Amino acid sequence: MGNNRAFPAFAAAVLFFIRFVFFFLPQSISKGVQDGTMFGAILAVSEHMIMLPVIAALPAPQWSKAAGYGWIVIDMATDIMALNGVDPAIYISLRYGGHISAAVWFATASWTSRGAIRIFGLLTALNLGGYSFIAHYAPPVVLAPLSIWMIVWLILIGQHIARRLESNNNISVSS
Repeated sequence: MGNNRAFPAFAAAVLFFIRFVFFFLPQSISKGVQDGTMFGAILAVSEHMIMLPVIAALPAPQWSKAAGYGWIVIDMATDIMALNGVDPAIYISLRYGGHISAAVWFATASWTSRGAIRIFGLLTALNLGGYSFIAHYAPPVVLAPLSIWMIVWLILIGQHIARRLESNNNISVSS
């Protein structure tokens, strides 16, 4: 039962991994999955949609969850903007603004955890949010650590959700 609730975190890890692989490959190899392509938009919207139950499942203040949901809406909107031919300077700038909202959610959703979840969540927040302020001057490779930290964090979150639900089920059964 817990595995069903944990599935979105694991699925998000897989989808974001695929996206990050294509993000860092040369465009000659990954051109069919880049921003503005149908497959790129489907992958991007899918990886964000599957995050909705993850945001809902984690203990965080309502304002933090609102920031997480806002990130999802903004990122999906920018993916559709790219698909519809909007200038990259416009949709990417909007996307980076949404990443500030994502950073707020990653940080607050991770803060109450201990150990690796907190560390990888805060690193993800710092890299994702921080890059938004320097994107005009820094190459995208600055986001490379994010491609590891975020995936690890999502896997850890999936394990955490599964364990939490399993322990809740054990308490219910024994009561």
